[in-house]
Amino acid sequence: MFCSQTSQFWRAKSMSIVQRAKNIILNPSDEWNVIASEPTTIGGLYTGYATPLALIPLVSTILFTGILGISAADMMGLGNGMPMDLMAISGMAAFSFILSLVTLFVMGTIVRLVSPSFNGTSDKVQAMKLMTYASTPSWVVALISWIPFLGALLSFAAIAYVVYLIYLGLHPVLGVPKEKVAGFTVVIILIYVVLVLIISSIVAGLLYSMFFGNPMMGGALSGA
Repeated sequence: MFCSQTSQFWRAKSMSIVQRAKNIILNPSDEWNVIASEPTTIGGLYTGYATPLALIPLVSTILFTGILGISAADMMGLGNGMPMDLMAISGMAAFSFILSLVTLFVMGTIVRLVSPSFNGTSDKVQAMKLMTYASTPSWVVALISWIPFLGALLSFAAIAYVVYLIYLGLHPVLGVPKEKVAGFTVVIILIYVVLVLIISSIVAGLLYSMFFGNPMMGGALSGA
C-alpha cells in the first residue's frame, strides 16, 4: 500500500514538472501569470523543479559523452574531441550540475537586489521563480543537444529563449513596469555573462590543476 502511494506521488510529481515545462515553453505569457501567484518556497522550487530538470544535462552528458563517446567537438560537427574516460566525464558532469544550481541561486539573489532599481519588487521567492522557470529551455535542450551540429544550434536557440522568457516574466512575476522590462533584461544578461566569466576562470584553474598539475589524474584524460 505504501509503495503504491509513493509510486503514485512521484508519478503525479513528474507529470506536474513535465506540464509546467511544457507550458512555460509553449505558452509562456499565460504560464507566467499562473506562476506569479503560486505559493511556493525556494526549497520547493529546487526540489520540485530545478533539481529534477538540472539532472537532464547530467545524465545526458554521462550517457552520450561518457558511454557513447560523443564529444563536444562532435556535437559542433568538428570531430577530434579531447578523449576522457567515464570517471572524469561523470565527475565533470556532477560538478557542472552542482554549479548550475549554485549559479541559479546567485542569479536569483542578484535579480532580487536589482529589481527595485527598475521599480520591481524585492522578493526572493518571486526572483527565484523567474530565474528557475526561465531556465527551463537550457535544461530540456540537453535531451537532444548530443545530436552533432543540430544539438549545438538548438542549444544556442535555447539560450536565446531563456532570455525571451525572462523578458516576458519580469512584469507579471516581479511587477517591473513594462517600459523598464527591456532594460532590466539587458542588465540580467550582462550580470550573467560576468558571473559565468568569473566562474569559468575559477573552474578552468581548478580543472587545469586537477588534470595537468597532477600526474595521477593525467591518465583520466586519455583513459590510461
